[in-house]
Amino acid sequence: MKEIISKDNPTLKEWAKLKQKKYVEQTGEVLLEGINLVNDAEARGVEFTAVCVNFNIDEDFKCPVYKLSEQAFNMLSGTQNSQGIIAVAKLPQHEFKMPKGNFLVLDNISDPGNLGTIIRTAVACDFTEIYCINCVDYRNEKVLRATMGAVFDCSIMQISREQAEQLKSYKLLCADMQGTDIFKFKKPNKPFGIVMGNESRGISPEIEQLCSEKISLPMSNKIESLNVSVACGILMYMLK
Repeated sequence: MKEIISKDNPTLKEWAKLKQKKYVEQTGEVLLEGINLVNDAEARGVEFTAVCVNFNIDEDFKCPVYKLSEQAFNMLSGTQNSQGIIAVAKLPQHEFKMPKGNFLVLDNISDPGNLGTIIRTAVACDFTEIYCINCVDYRNEKVLRATMGAVFDCSIMQISREQAEQLKSYKLLCADMQGTDIFKFKKPNKPFGIVMGNESRGISPEIEQLCSEKISLPMSNKIESLNVSVACGILMYMLK
């Protein structure tokens, strides 16, 4: 096991850059923090460049393992109560491809926690192809933590609006308060997509016009809207 003590170590500085989106895009590498996330990634064959720990470890990884001082480890950590393990992992973007089953189209989802929760629920509901248009990067460290490993069991594609137009050959269901009550809606018998929009602005007009039908969740007691990840989860479970 190699050691990195100084915060000025050049390798450590390069890894710390992965907390910035532009370096993730340049390298295709991310920081995976926490024992469960690291183990899930390893079990699914994700390639590690290195594993960094701040304690002695006996586990045998197929990559160099570095023991970091507390100061050095804190340069990489994104949590206040870290479990003391971070993997530098290869997590390249998926290329655009047409869906094979039910799928999601996410338009301008900006909150990392919402995106991570949607990804986790989507995998549970077997909506394992997820198309993101101008969303927060799914490789963001907060998104990755919120997925709790589900990110490794699906294809997440960051696509353009022009690519999104190709998806209109499928039935696209747009979540909208003026849509058909989900309890009265007839479930499609072929693969379809659920389209969810931005937390405050909803679905953009350009994406909305691609949709075949609008669906809604009935609400009581003057509640006007639900959190996007909650609404998306209910719709997926209702329609799967």
